[in-house]
Amino acid sequence: MTATGKPAQIASALFERVKTLDTTLRIEWPESLQATNPDAEATDETVGHLEVAIFYNRPAWQGVSAGALDQGLLQITVVWPKDRGLIKPMEVVGTVLEHFPTGHPMFSGTTKVRVSGAPWASSPISETNEVRIPVTIPWTA
Repeated sequence: MTATGKPAQIASALFERVKTLDTTLRIEWPESLQATNPDAEATDETVGHLEVAIFYNRPAWQGVSAGALDQGLLQITVVWPKDRGLIKPMEVVGTVLEHFPTGHPMFSGTTKVRVSGAPWASSPISETNEVRIPVTIPWTA
């Protein structure tokens, strides 16, 4: 099914790129929290998962000929069990960062989405049972 309307096409382009991440971790989506790779089994190498969220910001006006430029952030959070080490989840963070290089184009329908700047990882956030490491990817369309 093809996404209709620019906001849906933006989400579709970004989510399709996320699906191509080279990781065995389960991916939880904001709409359904349904795994895209449900056959991934938890082992010592794959004990965490990824959470995906998309944030739309106010469009930036580019001028009369260009019009408005949609912009926002894609956030992929690496979630790892607490007290299971930091090296493996940081390797996953590195994989996510490399997967979204600045300028990378993504398409859905008539919409072109581009990674508009270098993605960045935040410091690990320690919670009761897990450690969360958000990776933020800026985009424009």
